[in-house]
Amino acid sequence: MSAAVDQVKGETAAEYLRMAVPLMSRHAVPATPENYATWYMHVSGENPDLSAEIDRLVNEKCRFTEAVNVQLYRRHVLRNDAGDIEKIRTDLNRIISEVGTSLSEAGNGAQQFEGKLGGFASDVAEKEDLNDIRDLLTTLITETRSMQTATSTMQSEFESKSKEIDDLQEQLQHERKRAITDPLTGLYNRFALIDQLNAAVGEMAEQEPPSLVMLDIDHFKAVNDTHGHLIGDRVIRFVAQVLQKNTKGQDTAARYGGEEFTLLLPATPSAGAKSVAETVRAAVSKAQLVRADNKKPLGQITISAGVATLRTGEDIMELIERADRALYRSKKEGRNRVSVA
Repeated sequence: MSAAVDQVKGETAAEYLRMAVPLMSRHAVPATPENYATWYMHVSGENPDLSAEIDRLVNEKCRFTEAVNVQLYRRHVLRNDAGDIEKIRTDLNRIISEVGTSLSEAGNGAQQFEGKLGGFASDVAEKEDLNDIRDLLTTLITETRSMQTATSTMQSEFESKSKEIDDLQEQLQHERKRAITDPLTGLYNRFALIDQLNAAVGEMAEQEPPSLVMLDIDHFKAVNDTHGHLIGDRVIRFVAQVLQKNTKGQDTAARYGGEEFTLLLPATPSAGAKSVAETVRAAVSKAQLVRADNKKPLGQITISAGVATLRTGEDIMELIERADRALYRSKKEGRNRVSVA
């Protein structure tokens, strides 16, 4: 494992960010959600095999082409959820194949019935005896009922397949939602945030540039050490709820990692973004949280924040880095405050 990975062991998401962004820029790695997930995992030390492979590629002076980046992501980062999604796709392909077979069989049956109708028409024209015609009609009724039964069976099969497709569609939506959601808070995760940020930049030509707010819970380690990780999780969920209450429209709240959060504010100037950050900061600092077991207060919970607005020609990783530096300045200047990049 590289020295870079050793340095970030046990550090927070903010430190991982400060290392991942420059590394990606240095090696000309595009700022996509997949690539960011790969390099974030590399600097966090979560996956030694990934770090070893990246170190090898760097030492061999290999270029991080699109193919290389995709391979790294699929081999080391892609979650096990992909297996569930692949199963859903397989089931959908099976249903489509079965429906196609049913349609083909129904088509063959219809063609045969059409042929028989033509034969009956010829026979009726040739028959002069009413008994013979009656026999033909009896046979025609039997064939018609047989075709009706086949059509009814096919309809029943289609209804069953339609229900299967609806169920699989629901499963697929669930898997997609889980892939972009932080399980503790219900907010977007950092990978979904990158995706949303790319979309906001893509729409920027028609509106104001987006702003990004990075927020971090002050002295969070002390909360865990004093009250335990269950209380720490409760504090994280509380901050997430405050963020949700103060986001609207196209705004995106996300848990970036650990005790760090982000707010993406599309088409929002710096002053507006700072105002939103101040509202969130004030709401958190005014809250009086108590333990559920003994009703004792947890003490004041505060957050620090950094705000950055996208500059012309700037990529999203540079925007994130500037917002993070502004957050770091808030920490250095006493915490419980908002700084603008």
